[in-house]
Amino acid sequence: MERFEALAADQAAWSQNTFGSDSQRDWTGPLAHLRMELLEIETLPFDREEWADALLLLLDASRRAGFNATGLLMAAEYKLSINKERSWQATNADGSVEHDRSKETK
Repeated sequence: MERFEALAADQAAWSQNTFGSDSQRDWTGPLAHLRMELLEIETLPFDREEWADALLLLLDASRRAGFNATGLLMAAEYKLSINKERSWQATNADGSVEHDRSKETK
């Protein structure tokens, strides 16, 4: 956990120094860049540095949206517990899998 928080803090300081403070720049830029990185990963799926770029951009966008790394990690742990309880549909033609929404209440 300490290494993750240290990475997030280091990335935040570098990003704000390089691209502007959170008051100058919001989450939309890093999220747009993340979309581009995801397309690169589709063509270079075994390039660990492309996956790392995506992680760093996710950390930057989420921080600029008001979330800290620990809170994001806790939300991921909670979401995993929800996903473990869900029923999952068959794999789609594109390889994606979605949960069964027919039992959800609104």
